[in-house]
Amino acid sequence: MDHNNLEIFLYKVIEEISKENAPIIFKGGLALKDILKRINSQQSVERKTTDIDGNWVGDVDYDQITEVIEKAVKRVNSNFHVELKRIPGENKSIGYKIFNEKNMPVTKIDLDVKDNPFYIILNINDVDIKYSSLEKIFADKLFVLSDIHVFRRIKDLLDVYLILKQSNMNMIKVKEILDFDKRELGDFSTLLQNKKQAKQSYDMLAGIEEKPAFEDVWKEVIDFLIANHLIVREETFEI
Repeated sequence: MDHNNLEIFLYKVIEEISKENAPIIFKGGLALKDILKRINSQQSVERKTTDIDGNWVGDVDYDQITEVIEKAVKRVNSNFHVELKRIPGENKSIGYKIFNEKNMPVTKIDLDVKDNPFYIILNINDVDIKYSSLEKIFADKLFVLSDIHVFRRIKDLLDVYLILKQSNMNMIKVKEILDFDKRELGDFSTLLQNKKQAKQSYDMLAGIEEKPAFEDVWKEVIDFLIANHLIVREETFEI
């Protein structure tokens, strides 16, 4: 399945899951892409996403969750099937894999079991779909950029840039979300002191249409961090 058809499939699965009124709030690349497209239909930069991410809100019943996902997938493609591959542990989500008729993996679904009151509802094809709010997505990605493990998810640098280009982030709201999630921003030192590594990691990101230049992305994000007093000065950056 090529990427365009995979993405169509993923959005259809999201719609079908939402028809079941499942307590899932979708997040990640698919949610961000859909939200940004509705803010600006001319948005040209697109990062390919190959799976579905979400929050399961409420008590966990694996049989119920599996049934909801299985039904949704079958309605989109009756030849596909779903398998539970991971139950949640510390810092782990519920993991499902979707297989085609040849028993080859097509995609996966990861669901964190946690509350998320920060969401929006979009009516798409007469279906109400719950997405994490843009502020919630931004808070999650900003936290990653501030952490020492930032280079594991350098794609979040691009996502923060895309959000900033389309929306004025309310840092009061973002900090409220971080407080709710019991997260404290790091000092961004790993990112800031390793600009060369950041560029190398960014340049290796594949599957991005009309990918912006690294220097443009870096400047936009750093300017935001300085303006919001999240970092102090730029002189410490590795050039």
